[in-house]
Amino acid sequence: MASAQTAGMSIIALVPLAFAIVAVIHLLPIAPVFFPQTLTRLYDIAPGDDTLLVLLRHRAVLLALVGVLCLWAAWSMPVRPAALLAATVNIAAFLGFYALYGTPTGALRTIAIFDLIALPPLAFAAWTTLMRG
Repeated sequence: MASAQTAGMSIIALVPLAFAIVAVIHLLPIAPVFFPQTLTRLYDIAPGDDTLLVLLRHRAVLLALVGVLCLWAAWSMPVRPAALLAATVNIAAFLGFYALYGTPTGALRTIAIFDLIALPPLAFAAWTTLMRG
């Protein structure tokens, strides 16, 4: 019985790591907020397209918000449901749109791959959070 409790406790100890991984994936695209020229390199867009630059910089801020929320959730259990909801909606929406448009190549494929990488730790964090709640 003690070994089952120990195993359960060690699994729970991995929850902050799972949230931290999801946080890092959401924080990676923060550079365009401070350095708009990185958008040309990251997304292969024309530097003169101001509408797209504004939208992508705004996207970077929103992703950073999700990342900060997930980072906060790594250490604060009451924040976890909100972080799970925000990250899940974000990832599901992007992957849904990505599939809807025929899984394009280039920068969008890279984003999709990172979102797919985020799914296992997000699912683990959701499972452990909801099982305890």
